[in-house]
Amino acid sequence: MSIPFSKLSSTWFFFALTFGWTWLFWILAVLLGRNVMEFPVVLLVLLGGVGPALAGILLTYLTKDREGRRDYWLRVIDFKRISLRWYALILLVFPILNAIAILLGVFTGGSMPQFETAMRLLSQPLTILPFVIFIFIFGPLPEELGWRGYALDHLQAKWSALASSLVLGTAWALWHLPLFFMKGFYHHEELGFGTLGFWLFCISVIAIAVLITWIYNNNGRSTLSAVLVHFMCNLTGNLFPLADQGEVYKTLLLITAAIAVTIIWGPKTLTRQQDRKKRKMGSTEWKGIVKRFLGKGTCPHQLSFISDSPLRRLILSPQKLADHLHLRKDLRVLEIGPGSGYFSVEVGRRTLQGHLELFDLQPEMLEKARRRIEAAGLHNVGFTHGDAINLPFGENEFDVVFLVAVLGEVSDPEACLQGIYKILRSSGLLSITEQPGDPDFLPLPVVRSLAEQQGFKFVESYGKRKNYTANFRKPVQIGKNNGKEGK
Repeated sequence: MSIPFSKLSSTWFFFALTFGWTWLFWILAVLLGRNVMEFPVVLLVLLGGVGPALAGILLTYLTKDREGRRDYWLRVIDFKRISLRWYALILLVFPILNAIAILLGVFTGGSMPQFETAMRLLSQPLTILPFVIFIFIFGPLPEELGWRGYALDHLQAKWSALASSLVLGTAWALWHLPLFFMKGFYHHEELGFGTLGFWLFCISVIAIAVLITWIYNNNGRSTLSAVLVHFMCNLTGNLFPLADQGEVYKTLLLITAAIAVTIIWGPKTLTRQQDRKKRKMGSTEWKGIVKRFLGKGTCPHQLSFISDSPLRRLILSPQKLADHLHLRKDLRVLEIGPGSGYFSVEVGRRTLQGHLELFDLQPEMLEKARRRIEAAGLHNVGFTHGDAINLPFGENEFDVVFLVAVLGEVSDPEACLQGIYKILRSSGLLSITEQPGDPDFLPLPVVRSLAEQQGFKFVESYGKRKNYTANFRKPVQIGKNNGKEGK
């Protein structure tokens, strides 16, 4: 029989014990003001790191019967709980995510990271095994004996797998806080408290918590699976570090992965066992939506919140895009494919005496954009549903037409550009923006060729090869009255 220590078995008591033990040693290490990699200060760091394991093991023995204790340790050592395909995923997911993030960073103008640790280990092969053992013991093993080995089951007994992951991920991120003040530690030297790196770290930890719950629940509550994926996360980060842009992309990839897992497997358990019947949309439909988002074609409205992420501002902010459009207050502007209105509000604010028309293939997207426009208090914006290859507007109606990550999604880009040429006034501006990570990305030479074939004249471009805005103008048509000319 379990010992009836209701308070001791509380997850919050586990958190209190974990934070109390860890922070006692880590705050002392901070107050000493010395490099924490030096002896004997490093002992304080190591002692603090065993806080989750200490709390998890202690509370297991205080609150569980013999069978519960056996289950606790069996989940740590039973490698048969994990199937081969899950082993493959555990071993490859973080190397693949890091590789993609590095490539995106380089393609958008960032520098290739210097793999100093990996090069040093290759030059000194005898140091590889001690290095790997250290990475395994300091972090993944003692942490997961508590976070997933004890706390996660208790949280999931009350809440859904997703909610439990978000709570545990937040606690996990906060637990690391003293490390940002330790001299000589990566979190202090490379990230810093309150910086972009700090916030990316916290967000990433929460997203990783969702992914670990997914793996844990799909492998018979295997603590070993959590230890291994945590280990691969840390090992990959040490061997293949990311520059600032790479960290942004990796965080976005982790968020996307966590959202995809939640949608496909369901938030209740993050497994297929109970959630499939309860989802409003079938698994097949959601798979199609995610496939469409990751592949070519129009971004599905169900996943518009991904493109609305605040981190998108690091790629291109609405203010910077509006600057590129050379807007005046009295201009008539058409945005093709506005999505949920990420850039639209700023453009609408700069054309208060003119008009902004939002044109989209998906009425659901227009409705989301409408709500955002209304929340901003704008009254100079219209909404039109239709296909971009058949624009339902009159000739010479607009001063500016712009598209952001849209032209490649259009089924017939030439027809779209031909239609834009007709509705633009003489000297009107066509602005086409392409962004990294878009499966429908069109390189600048391709966009320029397409536009010039329809009669547009290239004016200027901003940004990098994979993140640029290209501006074109419709030539002045001498002898024709085209109404008000755009700037």
